[in-house]
Amino acid sequence: MGKGAALSDVTALRKRQWVSIPGGSCDVRLGTSVLDEASSVLKGCVGSPRAAALLAQDGVDADACELMRRQLTDAGFAVTQAVVPFEGQARMPEACADTFSQLASAGITSDDVVVAMGGVDALSMASYVCAQWCGGVALVMVPTSLTAFVEAPVTPRGIDVVGRPMMLSLKPWVKQVLFDVDLAMPHELCEDVLMARVHMVVTAMCDSESTFSHLWDRTEGICAFDPELTCEQLQDTIKTRGKTLSSTALALRQSLAYGEAFARALQSLLGAEVAPSVARAEALRFQARLAAGEGMFEVDDVLAQDELLGRLEVPVLTAHVDPNELMAALRAERFLRTNRFLLGLPRKLGRVRLASVTDELIAEHVAAWCASRAAAN
Repeated sequence: MGKGAALSDVTALRKRQWVSIPGGSCDVRLGTSVLDEASSVLKGCVGSPRAAALLAQDGVDADACELMRRQLTDAGFAVTQAVVPFEGQARMPEACADTFSQLASAGITSDDVVVAMGGVDALSMASYVCAQWCGGVALVMVPTSLTAFVEAPVTPRGIDVVGRPMMLSLKPWVKQVLFDVDLAMPHELCEDVLMARVHMVVTAMCDSESTFSHLWDRTEGICAFDPELTCEQLQDTIKTRGKTLSSTALALRQSLAYGEAFARALQSLLGAEVAPSVARAEALRFQARLAAGEGMFEVDDVLAQDELLGRLEVPVLTAHVDPNELMAALRAERFLRTNRFLLGLPRKLGRVRLASVTDELIAEHVAAWCASRAAAN
């Protein structure tokens, strides 16, 4: 499960963080060889170990699955293994129904435990299923990607319904998170790395200027794939996301969706031509400029967000997009979920709030954004 020579130089990297989630908290452990010592953690998930369901996403490293099965057995559980679909299919109602059936076949009750291993879609689906099963069964997440670690425990993706993405919103449901660097930490630039970095920026933009500054200071180490610095940032990001989502202020909780609507609208037009990470980063760039055009966000802060994305190596999109089509797609995306056309706009570094903007100003900025991206070709 090695991810490069640099990781072999890291010994005993261990971090633990209690993360707030609505209605409680979860225990997050991350570092090297975390799964090798999972049995002691798993014993404490329930009062008396009896049965466990091991849900592994199709394609997860077979050695890691076997290691987790042995750890569960060592902890005293009778283990039933099951497979959940690839990413993109795991959040379908059919996958949820199939997982319910597998838990029933395994005889899982509210006093047992479920361990889910996989990417963000598989872990999100497991969060939904375990929250419903017998009134709630303990869930242990084992993310196999950086994006899964950042998103699934605190902000699980919703269930897709009748071809519409994430229409069934989920509340977080997880007891333990085990992030093993040897299993899940990439050592080269890829979509998973870029998406996780964009989430780091979104989280910092929603929290505080100091959080933004801490991320800025770590960018060199993050881009060098330094395991310790990356784990420090992952730890801070998930803690901050949990704190934000647990806030009593609705406006603060909503801020974590910064850029989602624009990104989905852009992807609906370009499809596979634009990576999700690039689409979300473009949403941040667009909405920061929109806020500045409204006179509510300093131009220097727009440039600071741009530079942070650049320091994290998130590319700028080059594509031909029709401004009228993008405007229509953006409106359709917003009105799919609400009757109000609101966008999350930054007010300063560390503060994002939903706001209503005139159609004329949005259209002006959409046209300018489309022209700039076409000119980059």
